[in-house]
Amino acid sequence: MQGTNCPLCGDGWSVVAESPRWKVVRHADPAPIAGWMMIVAREHRAGPDALDATEQAELGLVIGATASAVRQITGCDRTYLISFNEAVPHLHMHVVPRFASDPTTTSWALADRYRATTRGEVASVPATDADRVASDIGRVVAARLVAIGFRCLMA
Repeated sequence: MQGTNCPLCGDGWSVVAESPRWKVVRHADPAPIAGWMMIVAREHRAGPDALDATEQAELGLVIGATASAVRQITGCDRTYLISFNEAVPHLHMHVVPRFASDPTTTSWALADRYRATTRGEVASVPATDADRVASDIGRVVAARLVAIGFRCLMA
């Protein structure tokens, strides 16, 4: 599935911050929650065990900075980190805001919300709102990770 057959290897994602080895992108439309971000390995890697030494060393930094930025910008109570890499076997991790006041963001209820949003049963976040929040998250991530080559791609 590498290269042109892999949706994560191609363009078309709203990349908000990037480094030579990582991209931070907002969830594609329909976005279930503003601030739902994805960390994507630039190189086509099937999973964390396929990362090279530099990627392995940076992964924790990228996860920590992205989760912290999601909390700061969305005001969520905590974040979830989800990574199956099954439907698309290219290493990517979802960083999802969890709000105590919204039971549809709890644990496995989040999966129900995701599926209902993709089926059109639950309204998605307007793209302009998702873009605005993602842009703010991208600025925070890039500022925190400038030492490993991150830059912000949003104005």
